[in-house]
Amino acid sequence: MNAIPAALSFRQPVQDDAVMLLAWRRLPEVTSNSFTDIDDDLDKQRAWIERCNARNDYHHRIIQVDGVDVGYTSITITQPLWGVGSIGTYMGDRRGRTGIGALNFAPVLNHCFYTLGLRKLVNQIFADNERVHKGQTLLGYRHVGVLRAHAVKNGVPRDVHLFEMLADDWFAIRHRFGLMADMDGRVW
Repeated sequence: MNAIPAALSFRQPVQDDAVMLLAWRRLPEVTSNSFTDIDDDLDKQRAWIERCNARNDYHHRIIQVDGVDVGYTSITITQPLWGVGSIGTYMGDRRGRTGIGALNFAPVLNHCFYTLGLRKLVNQIFADNERVHKGQTLLGYRHVGVLRAHAVKNGVPRDVHLFEMLADDWFAIRHRFGLMADMDGRVW
């Protein structure tokens, strides 16, 4: 299989998605693992979508399974001259057939390394987010360290784990996932 499975797709967020994205982002299981909290303000959410859609260093999509919006993913180019970026993803609606949603990482990684031409990804994840730690390792990321008491969430210092992946690392293992397309469906 080279393309994204028909059940999995991605689409650009639009202003009408503000209510849904704001609700997802404020879910306890999402916000507890996010570095920042956001206000319950629909106008701010709409403005955020507009700003994000205009940026060159930020690429985001809504993840769909069977045509139903189930999650959100973003790529931030943190060091454009070095070709370094970071990925953020969360599932917001788990009512449907979301198991396939986990496959979103292959098209996102293809987008990072092929479409955007990034050289490296560095992701920061709270220490207690063990499910994501396992997922990072499964995808071929290397655990490169722990920043002790690095982030402060709700007034409490939290450890942050660092994971990295080079483009060559992904090129060597992506065949295992059988997905060669990026988030926009281009096959690489």
